[in-house]
Amino acid sequence: MLALERHRKLIESLNARGSVRTVEVATELGVTEETVRRDFERLETDGQLLRTHGGALRLDVNRREFPMRERMAQNASGKARIARAALCHIREGSTLYFDASTTVLQLAALLPDKPLTIVTNSLQTALALMEKTNITVYLLGGRMARTSLSCTGSAAMQGLELNRIDSAFISCRGLDASLGLSDATEDQAHLKRQAVQRASEVVLLADHSKVGLSSSFFFAKTSDVDLWITDALPQGKIFDAVVSQGTKLEVHK
Repeated sequence: MLALERHRKLIESLNARGSVRTVEVATELGVTEETVRRDFERLETDGQLLRTHGGALRLDVNRREFPMRERMAQNASGKARIARAALCHIREGSTLYFDASTTVLQLAALLPDKPLTIVTNSLQTALALMEKTNITVYLLGGRMARTSLSCTGSAAMQGLELNRIDSAFISCRGLDASLGLSDATEDQAHLKRQAVQRASEVVLLADHSKVGLSSSFFFAKTSDVDLWITDALPQGKIFDAVVSQGTKLEVHK
């Protein structure tokens, strides 16, 4: 059985049961327990499950890393408005970091062909920019995550260290007033944290569905964000936090 087929069956079992044991899965799939442990490790890195002693647990919806196709369909109209609004904040001649989010991917597709340098870990974003001859693209290397079609890990981190970043355009899986911005996978969170730290300006592109959620790994505080572009006016604690910390807020309904 191919690895992709095993992974599909593993996720189906987790969704049905909530948890699985290594020895049981090995018997069901007709493979060794070591093979199952490697599968668990790969799926955990991709944000699909949580490994436990002797097995794995299903992640709740806020902590899962959804495949690219599913993420593209989530609040597509809101993301499109956010991406169009972000165009006004692209300065010719600047060096920008684009993360692997679908909102930033839409921004990349809308970019005019003018002198820019884009650093990204997203294969999809790099491909969207290839026909724009005035834009120089640096694609960070590393291990390719199947769900996000992006590279992470030490190689991506080292590649990012070589670049001066004027503005980082990022999104997140969750946005909590006190805990900050979070993502579903540890590797993506580490890379985003480094981008936030290296950038002179941080621009958050996050729609209303992210507000109040907390995913698995936190990579920045709301105070690290210079500009937040969203599709609905945030309410309650998150609005108070943004205003009190001096973050600029743009709402495009």
